[in-house]
Amino acid sequence: MADLNGIKNLLFDFGGVIVSINKDNAVKRFKEIGVDNIEDFLGEFRQEGIFLQLEEGTISKEEFYDELRKLAGKHISNEDIDSGWLAFLTGIPDYKFQLLKDLRKKYNVYLLSNTNPVIMGWADTKDFSPSGEPISAFFDQMFWSYKMGHTKPSKESFQIVIDEARLDPKETLFLDDGQSNLDVAEQFGFKTYLVDQEEDLRKVFE
Repeated sequence: MADLNGIKNLLFDFGGVIVSINKDNAVKRFKEIGVDNIEDFLGEFRQEGIFLQLEEGTISKEEFYDELRKLAGKHISNEDIDSGWLAFLTGIPDYKFQLLKDLRKKYNVYLLSNTNPVIMGWADTKDFSPSGEPISAFFDQMFWSYKMGHTKPSKESFQIVIDEARLDPKETLFLDDGQSNLDVAEQFGFKTYLVDQEEDLRKVFE
């Protein structure tokens, strides 16, 4: 259970907090489509090389596809490459959709995620939720690394959220599954909560 005294804003991470993730699934899928050295690029909380560049928005999705084909030394379809990214995601427990809607009645609810246009391309569609609503229906404002040009745990990513959402970190609870991200958030004065993706988030807000 988190300390919610004086809290007006909730800032959620996406992967490992809202959506369950499994890096091994993604590694397996990328290997199946022919990217043999995929482990060099995919980390538990942060990517490397062109994968990081895609999340930081320094290369486009199309440039990423081309560079990955060069790395693999073979032609791989865009759809297959997308399937590698999407294999990270193992689903969102149904209760979280209602929880987010309930929380928005009491708090301003934001999202801050290191992510990329492939995963957000899926999240922006009706396939995101059982009710057929896209991710934007569940948050007041969303901050994506590839649109901001910065990934957590950079100080810039938190500063952008503070400036654009006009929120006071001391009135904000930040929920993330990466301790290094929470450490930087605390330097700004955010209250923080380390999430285990297996836990029931409803208990955090009881």
